[in-house]
Amino acid sequence: MAGYVTIILLLLLPAAVSGAASGGGGCIGAMVDDTSRAGKEEKLAMEMAMEDFTVSGVDVGSPAVAVVLCTMASNGDPVRAASAALSLINERGARALVGLHSWQEAAFVAEIGRQAMVPVLSFAAAAAPSTSRRWPFLVRVARGQHAQMRAVAAVVGSWQWRRVAVLYEDADYGGGAGVFPHLADALRAVGSEVDRRVPVPASPSGDALRRSLGDLMGGQCRVFVVHTSAKVAVALFAEASRMGMMATGYVWIVTDAIAGAIDSLDAAAVSTMQGVIGVRNHISMDTNSKNTRDRLIARLRKRFRSQYPGDDGGGGGGGDNDKTRGPHYPALLAYDTIVAVASAMRKTNATAPTRATDPNPSSPDSGETIKIAVSSNGTELLREVKSVRFRGVSGEFGFVDGEFSPPVRFQLINVAAPRYHELGFWSPEHGFSKSAGGCSHRGGDGGGECEPSMRFLGPVIWPGKPWDVPRGWAPPANGSPFTVAVPEKAAFPDFVKVTRHHGRGGDDDDEPSFEGFSIDVFKAAVEHLPYNFHYKFVSFNGTYDSLMQHDYMKSYDILVGDTSISSGRYKFVEFSQPYTESGLVMVVPFSADTWDRSWIFLRPFSPAMWLLIAAVGLYNGVAIWLMERRHNGDYRDGVWKQVTIVLWLSLAALLSPGEEERRLRSSLSKASMAVWLLVAVVLATNYTASLSSLMTAQRLGREAAVTAESLRSAAGAVVGCTEGSVVGRYLEEVLMFPGHRVRRLAGDEEHRRALVSGEVKAAFLRVSHAKLLLAKYCNELMTTGPVYHVAGLGFVFPKGSPLLADISQAILEVFENGTIQRLETAMLSAYNCTAAAAAAAMDGGAGDLYRLGPENYWGLFLMTLFASTASLAAYGVFFHHDTSCGSGGGGGGGGAVITGGHRKQGDGRKDSATVDPGGSSHGDEAPSSASVTAGHGGKDTEMVVISMA
Repeated sequence: MAGYVTIILLLLLPAAVSGAASGGGGCIGAMVDDTSRAGKEEKLAMEMAMEDFTVSGVDVGSPAVAVVLCTMASNGDPVRAASAALSLINERGARALVGLHSWQEAAFVAEIGRQAMVPVLSFAAAAAPSTSRRWPFLVRVARGQHAQMRAVAAVVGSWQWRRVAVLYEDADYGGGAGVFPHLADALRAVGSEVDRRVPVPASPSGDALRRSLGDLMGGQCRVFVVHTSAKVAVALFAEASRMGMMATGYVWIVTDAIAGAIDSLDAAAVSTMQGVIGVRNHISMDTNSKNTRDRLIARLRKRFRSQYPGDDGGGGGGGDNDKTRGPHYPALLAYDTIVAVASAMRKTNATAPTRATDPNPSSPDSGETIKIAVSSNGTELLREVKSVRFRGVSGEFGFVDGEFSPPVRFQLINVAAPRYHELGFWSPEHGFSKSAGGCSHRGGDGGGECEPSMRFLGPVIWPGKPWDVPRGWAPPANGSPFTVAVPEKAAFPDFVKVTRHHGRGGDDDDEPSFEGFSIDVFKAAVEHLPYNFHYKFVSFNGTYDSLMQHDYMKSYDILVGDTSISSGRYKFVEFSQPYTESGLVMVVPFSADTWDRSWIFLRPFSPAMWLLIAAVGLYNGVAIWLMERRHNGDYRDGVWKQVTIVLWLSLAALLSPGEEERRLRSSLSKASMAVWLLVAVVLATNYTASLSSLMTAQRLGREAAVTAESLRSAAGAVVGCTEGSVVGRYLEEVLMFPGHRVRRLAGDEEHRRALVSGEVKAAFLRVSHAKLLLAKYCNELMTTGPVYHVAGLGFVFPKGSPLLADISQAILEVFENGTIQRLETAMLSAYNCTAAAAAAAMDGGAGDLYRLGPENYWGLFLMTLFASTASLAAYGVFFHHDTSCGSGGGGGGGGAVITGGHRKQGDGRKDSATVDPGGSSHGDEAPSSASVTAGHGGKDTEMVVISMA
């Protein structure tokens, strides 16, 4: 940089030494561009600022100060700017320099200002690193770039564009490249990144612009951020329009240097920018400041028409065009800058003559010298300028830590005929809002509501097509469909299978078919994309790692397969959202504990259920015995025999349904037994079903299964994993299995054979692969141990693929609507193992699932208890009535003795019975019956006598 400045100063030597510092009053040197409308507006604004400042000083009674404005044209040329600076300092006695919109100008003049100790106030937005240390007298009157880049990133994030191309002005000493760190950080915060950086010459030619834009057209990224001067932007958009890059599918976002100057552009330039989104600084003003600004703008318009009648552009007709033709922010900022510098000069009395000119050697080895007048109070003036703070016509004017105060809010505009629409505002604190006042706060003042996305601001007119939101990227330039790689040698064909149909008409080059769970998930995800996605499946013969690590997926756009997501692979490629359950499980051969197997017949019912069955059965047995013992001699002989009969009656319904009921005599006992038989049939049916399920699941003794720790400590124990999977590395690096004890297995059949034969003690598989293996061999294999937390399966993309975000979002949608679950169920149900058995093999045991308890059968038990109790109660009522009547006889026909329910005739006649209350009069030994009449109270009484002899 210093070398360039030295060369320029040598070229300007004659002009520098031709004049000496004049002693007059203090001068503010202004370097303007009188070839552009914006430069002319700035020049007039500076002149009016000087006039207003002088008048205000006289009005307040201040002593007359010799502060004047000295203007020279630099027209954006660094050499002319340096020459003008030397002339203004040496010949006009300038104490400060103002202007310089380009960084090239500012860099040259800043070196002159450092040697002359003259503050240089530059309007250049860009800045090289460490400018304050290199050029301490350079003061940038431009808003910082960091907040503006955050606003740009917020726009990008609102529409979920993942990659952005940046076009910047290719200027030396910083230029547009200085914003990249800020923009890159802001984009990363919203999940996006810079795709490429395209420099644009500061004085672009048609060929240079075509080359720069041609590089962008060849890529897939269609979101462009333009950070250049307004002059360069006009040429850039004109060329982009001619190349068809202002059509549907493109997105253009411009920064404040362009958006803030759009009002001063002519209609032809604006017409080439239709659909552009602009981010510009917003000026916040109170009522008094706004009135002052409006009056100043009216004066500036009037003077501009007077001095530049042919450059007015509005024909003096006023109207809308008159309102939009300026002057605008750059001119208003120039006005406030002159006021600030003049105020600082007044306070520091910077009207004293400069010191004698000091020779400054241009080079240590040359005898040439350039004499530059050195300001006597430049340091004091610089300090006073940086301390100025006031509310001007351009908003808050002041410096914070030596930097111009950053903007607090940005306005978003959308370029559309006739000029632009104001969409809304963005601030770092509140995000997007429709009101300049920001968000409303509870109990306080404020504007409208705020949102983190600009979508709620309303529709945006995009280039080419008004309402459709561009997706931000385009297919390959040649128009060919996206290539989707599918592996030919997948370990599990149910996930991915490539079938070649050879022999059709002798043609061996027929198109292969692509099937499997992963293929179906991909097709379902593509259907949820918001645009037509043209793709073509292409098979490859190789491993996943070879494709990802060596080819970096450069030959394909997507890899669809049962590919495991891992951090190691992320170094080479990127992965979509997982489309399967995450986790790693251990599959082992099925083995049940021998002891538990012997007692499996007890498992269908819980212990409480068995106790309840025994209690209810015993109760029913006692009830039937009581009601039946009067009619069957076997029910009356010996205590132990009666106990045996009661126990048999308790179990008869369960062990021999219907057999015992045929031997019963009493109608009441038969009714009780019928209900008990119904309950027994239901219990037996459920017991059989539960026992069958338990025998199928075969999950006894699961807790005693093999663990990873026991396998690792067992000498010679070999474990398996899928060939080509990252699981093998996980076993060695995380679970600490020696490499020689980890065997790679190919295919589900090889997994089964190795496990069943004992070649491997356990196989570690992804959850999705384990489900498939158990669906096929659920009677031979089972899972055990914990689930190890590893990622699931996903689709693979090259680094920076624009498809990644859209496909991941589509996978989430098909996950949430149940499509993936249905596809997985269809894959697993294609095999013979029942779904219940496969689920039992996966969940580590289903013994308790099939065990039945009393809560399932309360209704049945209440039915049989009620039937037995009711029958016994009826029997007791009738029995009590008969015994009461028989015991009351006296006189006449001789008494009958009744003992224990039996009655013995006193006259020696045979035992007789006429009616059995609740029973039958038939039997193996039917008793005889007779009518016995006894006198009782003068009446004849007929008694029923039951003989038990």
